[in-house]
Amino acid sequence: MSEAIYAELKDNPAYVRRTERARQNKALSRSTPMGSVAAARSLGGSRSEMAAELLAEDDLAVGHFGTVYYKPATVAGIALQLEPLQPSIGTAVHGLDLAEHLDLDDPDPNAELVVFLRALWLQRRVLAFRGQDHLSREQMVQFARHFGEVGAQYGERKHMPNSPHVLGHQIKVPGIPDMLLLPSDEAAPSAASGWHADATWQQRPPMASMLMCREAPPIGGDTCFCDCYGMWEGLPLETKQRVAALTAVHVGGLGHQMDSKTPTAVHPVPRTHPETGRTTLYVQQGFVRKFADEHDVPEDEARKLLLQMKFQEGRPEYTCRLRWAPGTIALWDNRAVLHTASADFWPHRRTMERLTILDFDEARRTPYYAPSGETAE
Repeated sequence: MSEAIYAELKDNPAYVRRTERARQNKALSRSTPMGSVAAARSLGGSRSEMAAELLAEDDLAVGHFGTVYYKPATVAGIALQLEPLQPSIGTAVHGLDLAEHLDLDDPDPNAELVVFLRALWLQRRVLAFRGQDHLSREQMVQFARHFGEVGAQYGERKHMPNSPHVLGHQIKVPGIPDMLLLPSDEAAPSAASGWHADATWQQRPPMASMLMCREAPPIGGDTCFCDCYGMWEGLPLETKQRVAALTAVHVGGLGHQMDSKTPTAVHPVPRTHPETGRTTLYVQQGFVRKFADEHDVPEDEARKLLLQMKFQEGRPEYTCRLRWAPGTIALWDNRAVLHTASADFWPHRRTMERLTILDFDEARRTPYYAPSGETAE
């Protein structure tokens, strides 16, 4: 499948621009995570020499070592093994064939299994499903629809980025326009290597994201997830009290522009999860630029507060790391986790397919903070 994707990119203007350094045999820029990791691993030389050196180093045999600990669970007659990725966040679900056990062609599939998976997802925030490489793109969409409404590539359709700077925007999946393809190769490496929650620059950000790996590097290219409940709990009490009534400005990047317009949204700093009622820290350095002007937070104080929040991102106690393999699907709660790709896999290829999922209940889509337990208006 990845070959067809790259064939479509061959003459694409955005792809051609990104491959200019490769055509000139220049090394990756060290100002990028991909380039800095490659430079740290390599003895140097031209781009092609560095690539050959790293490919030789990563020519690995396949093996299985160690012990896997899991919690057994039988749901609707299916024996599952629930492997925690970290004590507080992330579970890999083994023993499940999404095509067979959920009957994706049936509009009312195995209800007991869907209820179980959704409850587990709310509890663990990130679910991973291994060995699903036989799933077609159409079946992936059907699976996503068991959790919510499949949105546009970045959520709701009021703002649909069409920036020419994003390769994925240039690739249209026949019959599935809402699927975003995320390719990366030796000539045009790409990875979203900064902590963020997807599309918080939307007025009503998406509930969830689903990512399928079609092609994975033999090493590297993992995705890390950070628990926003833990991030909030880890803040000092006086900081929580200070920011409880504040909102922050979320600004999209160049690749999120629609018709050259950059999206902006304002959301509460602490957010009440609309299904669990728990509080998350809804600030991340990926899109948050400042506190809303209406709060008149002094510049020095604002800088200090945002720095405290930044230090919560990626703490080992709050994070899990998912290693990709072809056929691995990840489903995460965009309201309760941050994520980042590990940009360490150049010159290998990685091909991913993403769907964005909206809450069925439109009343729960707008972020709010209700510390007393009241519901959103």
